[in-house]
Amino acid sequence: MPRFSINLSMMLQEHAFLDRFQAAADLGFRGVDIQFPYDYSAEEVAERAQSAGVEIVLINVPAGDLMTGGNGLACVPGREEEFAAGLETAKAYVRALGCRRVNVLTGRVPVGVSQAEAEEAFVRNLRLAADAFAPLGVTVMMEPCNQRDVPRYLVSRTAHALALIDRAGGDNLALQFDFYHRQITEGDLIEGFRSALPRIAHIQFADNPGRHEPGTGEINYERIFEAIDASGYTGWVGAEYRPSGRTADSINWLRSARNFANQ
Repeated sequence: MPRFSINLSMMLQEHAFLDRFQAAADLGFRGVDIQFPYDYSAEEVAERAQSAGVEIVLINVPAGDLMTGGNGLACVPGREEEFAAGLETAKAYVRALGCRRVNVLTGRVPVGVSQAEAEEAFVRNLRLAADAFAPLGVTVMMEPCNQRDVPRYLVSRTAHALALIDRAGGDNLALQFDFYHRQITEGDLIEGFRSALPRIAHIQFADNPGRHEPGTGEINYERIFEAIDASGYTGWVGAEYRPSGRTADSINWLRSARNFANQ
């Protein structure tokens, strides 16, 4: 059975954020993803994770105004100093949390900026991130995101993401592979996963449409989890969806995976 983690930013919202660590552990998860932990001190986040006995699998590097509808930082010419400051903040949290993966969200191509200009800015910033985290033994990832949910997002296809990673260089750069985004933009989920497998450092998933739990949409996650298991992938597989009800009532997929593993 894959090693499943749970995203505490999108899920378990029926609990206060700092209580979600124990709630995740109570559901049987031993790993948690956090999009942006920066509203809380690194020390209190680390204490809650340690108390619950869960590993903080990944965090995102600060992304500026991206989550509130802005362009973000990483691909925006002129915001390099803000991005560099965000790297320093993320490094402090990584040290405190013991986290070994960070994700750099590319951001949106600003109106009036060409795709090529935005790519150049992103490649420079991704290289800067790789250099900043290499001494800490941290893997720096990027992920394609679909442009239906995030209009003008710089990278929406797997091959494009890998090409930019190659341009940036760095032995600690890798792909974050999200089945939900891939389904909307490219489909061909299992073969796409297998093709990209050597470059993948983390996996995330949700069903489509709606970005809810497996079983609510069109994606056959039973087959996908079997393919992940058969592939030899040993990293974390992160549930990053919007539960259609209470989170605890949305994890039949996890119970099914456990039953399959015990057969």
